[in-house]
Amino acid sequence: MNATDARDRHRIERLLKSLVKAAIDDSTYDPYQINRIRARTPSITAGDGLFEACYEFAARVDVMPSGDAFVGIEVRYHTRSQVTADVYEDKTAELVGTIVEHDPERYNISGTGRVVGFTDHHFTDALDELGGLSLADWYAQKDRVPEGVLEALREKNPRLVDIQYQEDEPARIHVPDLLRVAPRKEVVKELDPAFHRRWDREAKMLPDKRFRHAIEFVDHLGSLPDIDATVAPEPLGPSLSYMSTAVDREKNLRFKDGRTATTPSSGIRSGVYQQPTSFDIAYVYPTESEQESKQFISNFENKLSQCQCEPTAARHVPYELGGELSYLAVINELESVDAVLAVVPPRDDDRITAGDITDPYPEFKKGLGKQKIPSQMIVTENLGTRWVMNNTAMGLIAGAGGVPWRVDEMPGEADCFIGLDVTRDPETGQHLGASANVVYADGTVFASKTQTLQSGETFDEQSIIDVIKDVFQEFVRREGRSPEHIVIHRDGRLFEDADEIQAPFADSGVSIDILDIRKSGAPRIAQYEDNSFKIDEKGRLFISQDDTHGFIATTGKPEFDDSDNLGTPKTLRVVRRAGDTPMLTLLKQVYWLSEAHVGSVSRSVRLPITTYYADRCAEHAREGYLLHGELIEGVPYL
Repeated sequence: MNATDARDRHRIERLLKSLVKAAIDDSTYDPYQINRIRARTPSITAGDGLFEACYEFAARVDVMPSGDAFVGIEVRYHTRSQVTADVYEDKTAELVGTIVEHDPERYNISGTGRVVGFTDHHFTDALDELGGLSLADWYAQKDRVPEGVLEALREKNPRLVDIQYQEDEPARIHVPDLLRVAPRKEVVKELDPAFHRRWDREAKMLPDKRFRHAIEFVDHLGSLPDIDATVAPEPLGPSLSYMSTAVDREKNLRFKDGRTATTPSSGIRSGVYQQPTSFDIAYVYPTESEQESKQFISNFENKLSQCQCEPTAARHVPYELGGELSYLAVINELESVDAVLAVVPPRDDDRITAGDITDPYPEFKKGLGKQKIPSQMIVTENLGTRWVMNNTAMGLIAGAGGVPWRVDEMPGEADCFIGLDVTRDPETGQHLGASANVVYADGTVFASKTQTLQSGETFDEQSIIDVIKDVFQEFVRREGRSPEHIVIHRDGRLFEDADEIQAPFADSGVSIDILDIRKSGAPRIAQYEDNSFKIDEKGRLFISQDDTHGFIATTGKPEFDDSDNLGTPKTLRVVRRAGDTPMLTLLKQVYWLSEAHVGSVSRSVRLPITTYYADRCAEHAREGYLLHGELIEGVPYL
């Protein structure tokens, strides 16, 4: 095989992956998969024994056309549940609704579901749904559990539980002894807050700690069998296959009166770039939280004043917590306003969970969405939290049609950017919905559209073509000219045929770039100096030698460093699927579109607004907060 041939390189990589896996010290690590290698000894344990966490490593093998090969090691934590559902038999109420998963050590089929409750049946009882067999006999026929485990369960004869695997499916019986409480963050936080705090803190590994653990893992690798080679535990860097540079971030964001700044937090003091044409605000809050709500509103208006974007009118609308009809009456009072700031109780409020009152959040969002009135919701427990103020103010300004800031000079010749997001059902692969977010070249949003797909429909090449045509028409209507260059950002991997998407526009004079913006599978970034790794500057980018893909860091210094203990920044992987624009330009565009997010006053977000806003738009549409199939102006989904 020859490494200069792409197909041979792929075969070599597959071979090396199997050899690396074979070289793992299985007394120290469990080499389940090459991207899922777990330490056998836990590094974090809980005092009550509910959960434990161990280091997990993912190995990536890359082979260069030169024949050089290197292994990339990702370090993270894997959390394991130590508790099976049978311990909750005397506390059924605590278990109901909890997510559980099949015990991988004692049950040979994986599965995850939600507990409905304990049944009146036991393990050896005859069951009608199993044709008169007991679950014990059915397991024996299907070879679901080891013989020793089966006999122990027959002797214990535990009471069975009902599990719902899918929301639209009936519940199925299972053995609580073979179900572990799923170690999802929300479950761990509720069941073991102390373990969650430690896990959450330690999982945010800084660059040097992450690197040292990777070195320790590589040190345990033996020689690769059959080829007489070893993996050297040394940082290699991107020089073999990538060109590295950085975005010039100096004063490229424009605010009021043409003033420019390097960061949104410093520039917003000059005032917003463009105020809403009309900015009549309604402040809606529960009567029981009137005093603290008014204090927040006073601080909120001070923030708007600092941004030189005061409301053109404002009124207070107190409401009583109760049922849907009472909330509808409040919504009917708000027809003439441009934006709503609403205070609501948290969704886990005891009165909401008990059914004594209806959660006002979805009712306000749905009702206001139907009237195309943008809204920002503040949970009562966050009224005294300082960090929510900036994002709330910017979100309301943008939702009402204002522009907090814009990119002063966008690299390249793009007239507009389109972000595409498609939602799939992970079980069936069926598309559930699609959305598009359209952004001018200066980073301001001018339209969004979302559509929930019906049964049997797909989001295919023609769907993307229709979106481009809609954008083309809307651009001409607004600008009085045709766009000459459109850049499409696909959230995740583009499964559609890029050539087919471009074909209808071949003779139109419109050039189209199509990119994957991938959140996962990209390496982390750190700066290596004085024999240690540290947080690097945001804006660092890497471009492959063949100019087909690259990585861009949209977070990092100066906004956070090692002292913040926020972990190691992870890059975005950007892959060209069509077009001729150089990757350097495309990566810089992605960076500046991440700086255009109105929620980045306090700290930059990782994603460009093209795909991030498309995802938010789709989420709001799925919740019923936006109208499907209609062109949406502004950003009411923030």
